[in-house]
Amino acid sequence: MKQIYKLGISLVLLIVILSFTNCKTQNVDQAPPFTIHEKTYFYWVGGKKGTAGTEIRIKGVKTTTNVEFPTIFFQNHEYKIATEININGFVLIGNSTELIKKDMIMHEDSAGEYGNTAPNEKKIPFDLQKDEAVLVYSINGKDFYHKITGIKQLETVNYP
Repeated sequence: MKQIYKLGISLVLLIVILSFTNCKTQNVDQAPPFTIHEKTYFYWVGGKKGTAGTEIRIKGVKTTTNVEFPTIFFQNHEYKIATEININGFVLIGNSTELIKKDMIMHEDSAGEYGNTAPNEKKIPFDLQKDEAVLVYSINGKDFYHKITGIKQLETVNYP
């Protein structure tokens, strides 16, 4: 009985040691190859009837040329990024569009709500505050993550 107990403890210790040696951490870089000068976002409404969304803009300067910015995570959304390069550096723009469904039926009897679809919200892999984002950047095909804090909210834009 004592040998089984020792074997069990040894097995648990072995599993713990192996789990620490094989841990794969996310590549969170403390000194990314770029600096950020301005970070803002705003909500927008309009354009087509029943549409709204969010736009996030990050302005900065790259310190190397082989950096790409594929994605940014912000306010529980994953944004694909459009990159604009100019003389002063770069501008990253992430834009989400949400169609506002007006045909939902709200009824005190659940049978009266037949035909409504449940909201399908994906959860991003980060716990962020409202003014925080995680910027994914790639160097030679390897992804790194940079947390951005203090993103300033601008006024809501109403498009005609």
